[in-house]
Amino acid sequence: MTAKNSEQFKTNTTSTLRAMARKKDLEVTYSTLEMPTGETENLDRPKIPAPTEDMPREKRDLIRGCADNYALKIAYHNQALHRDNGQNDLRAQAALDALEQARCDSLGILSMDGVAQNLNAVLEAKAQRQGYNGIKEREDIALADALHIVARSEISGIEPPPSAVKAYNLWKPWITEHLGKNGFDDLKKVIKDQNAYANIACKLLAQLDLPVNTNGDKDTQELQESYDPENSNDSEEQEDQQSQEDSQDGSLEDAGESQDTDESFDMDLDDIIDDLQSNDDEMVSEESSAPPPDRPADFGDYVEGYYSVYTTAFDEEVNAEELADNFELERLRDLLDQQLSNHQNIITKLANRLQRKLMAKQRRSWKFDLEEGVLDASRLARVIANPDIPLTFKQEKETPFKDTIVSILIDNSGSMRGRPIAIAAMTTDIIAQTLERCGLKTEILGFTTRTWKGGKSREAWLENDRPDKPGRLNDIRHIIYKDANSPIRKARKNLGLMLKEGLLKENIDGEAIVWAYNRLSKRPEERKILLVISDGAPVDDSTLSVNPSNILEMDLRSVIRWIEDKSVVELTAIGIGHDVTRYYERAITISDADGLAEALTKQLTDLFEDK
Repeated sequence: MTAKNSEQFKTNTTSTLRAMARKKDLEVTYSTLEMPTGETENLDRPKIPAPTEDMPREKRDLIRGCADNYALKIAYHNQALHRDNGQNDLRAQAALDALEQARCDSLGILSMDGVAQNLNAVLEAKAQRQGYNGIKEREDIALADALHIVARSEISGIEPPPSAVKAYNLWKPWITEHLGKNGFDDLKKVIKDQNAYANIACKLLAQLDLPVNTNGDKDTQELQESYDPENSNDSEEQEDQQSQEDSQDGSLEDAGESQDTDESFDMDLDDIIDDLQSNDDEMVSEESSAPPPDRPADFGDYVEGYYSVYTTAFDEEVNAEELADNFELERLRDLLDQQLSNHQNIITKLANRLQRKLMAKQRRSWKFDLEEGVLDASRLARVIANPDIPLTFKQEKETPFKDTIVSILIDNSGSMRGRPIAIAAMTTDIIAQTLERCGLKTEILGFTTRTWKGGKSREAWLENDRPDKPGRLNDIRHIIYKDANSPIRKARKNLGLMLKEGLLKENIDGEAIVWAYNRLSKRPEERKILLVISDGAPVDDSTLSVNPSNILEMDLRSVIRWIEDKSVVELTAIGIGHDVTRYYERAITISDADGLAEALTKQLTDLFEDK
């Protein structure tokens, strides 16, 4: 495929995506760094893997499949409605996401020829990448992933792709045992009604022994009540009417068939494609919504029993900018810069040293004689000598670090207040900039609790007559200072939030590391590194006062062992004034925060030297 043909392929794919999504002005971007994961990140600005020269048919199907995933989600999925039906339990939410994805996939498969082949190509690639063919036990694949495979096959009637067959065969009997032989029939009857579909889906999740509850203004028992498909006509009519109203402005005139009939949705794509133009703009992608793997319920075993949590109802995962207004974030960032004016030069020098070492490992090589790219200055002489010779261009080949992500998890406990947290924030900021320049994605996370002395969790425990050994008894707060897909320049002021008065409280390390691990493990990058910065063992007075004294420490040890054994994520740590080498297999300890910059640089350098 020549460069010209590649551009034509992108134009055709973009036009088809817009036609299927019924948005003729939809912005679509192609990136060589994008992987065909089947995940739909930002529905307003889809990002698709870029085609290449000499592209085999399999890759063409993959790219088209990624485009179809976006188109179907945009056309049939209501994000606000999905949030209203959301679940507090992570496994239940992941399973609900999987069933909704199966609904969108099935609508496309049942309505349009060719979509099944494209979507199967994406699922086949995912199955190969995650090793579904090599699994031996049902538990080797997450319930949500298996539920998507089984539900899509049962609703649409198509066989799963070859590499997903083993996962289907292992999970299908178990799911059938819990749901019955006709378990997905009710879902298929209301496939065009997202709300009715979600109601039935939540009922099925309860049959799969998942804790089903609701968020927002919905009554807690609403989705647990029995659902009769015969009484869903009013809901279907309302949804169809709303769908028709929403599509009047954004639908294409000759493709806007209503969905209030039982006939398959059909479009004349050839007529539409002629009227559409490619519109490739840079996209700022959002975090993937693919469900994270869940740790086994009994993995945190120790002498006194299993680690448990009294309630997660008051826990919080929040973006840093939601904890302060823009003016306060800028003020705190200025304060951070002032406090570290004497350290910034030292940190920058260390970061430059890290950058030189990383860049030295990235052998630069180029492809020449291309029709687009960077102008090849070495061949300008022959153009001057013979003006009839066209200009030639070159493109740099991909670097070996492009499939790496580094997540830095910072202890935001009260003992870090003052100089330690300021140095941690500044060091992390500059190191993240360095890694970004080297083509590595980074995310910056923090963990603490919402209150001292247990908060609402403890109040609920007291009102419930203080049951014995309640487990973790505080409201945890996990903070996202920078997600993996945002450039550090946009998250820079967020790091000043660590200086906010009253933010730093208790530290429950084990659950924070699981949270960071789950975020990393669902990322598409091949290499994933989690670096923890902490100044002590986990401490929460509310939890320790009514549980075995080692409950938090033993959970931390179990979490670390679990992650290190799985080897999906490379785990390393830096202890500030506290020996963390007794917990982590790969860790160093520094006497105070002044040595953090050098320690962080050394840890990252050593990690990449290992490779």
